[in-house]
Amino acid sequence: MAAVQGNRNVTVSQLHSNFAEIQHELKRALDEIKAGRVLQSFDILSKVTDAIVVSCEALGLASELPVVETLHRDNFWRALNECWLFALQNVAAARSAEDRLRKEHIVHLQTSVVHWADALAKFGLVDYEMGFWEADIMDALHNILESLDASAD
Repeated sequence: MAAVQGNRNVTVSQLHSNFAEIQHELKRALDEIKAGRVLQSFDILSKVTDAIVVSCEALGLASELPVVETLHRDNFWRALNECWLFALQNVAAARSAEDRLRKEHIVHLQTSVVHWADALAKFGLVDYEMGFWEADIMDALHNILESLDASAD
């Protein structure tokens, strides 16, 4: 079986399995948003994004390998980013006060987004179609924070 070059050898089968698991988790995050469990959704999204960033090279996302291209790398990034943006656009769907994002959650997410973007920047994977949409996600977080501040006044 072909292997991806990098820190470790990863077979095509393992890549397919890893990407399938990531897609499953993104779907879970969307399902949680739709069910009004906003905090759970962002917990899933944060864990998945952290795993992607930490494993970026091993997943073949940091290079233009033919094996990864067959997994539609650009569609992968679009799905991750659109999941984040959908979740951020639907924070008001929280089913209870316990499920709502509070200011401290937003600040933590902002810090995480900057950290992830800093780690991905060395691969040129920030704010391009094929990469993490830091600016769009930060704008959405900023708008939510402003909304929270306005409602607190």
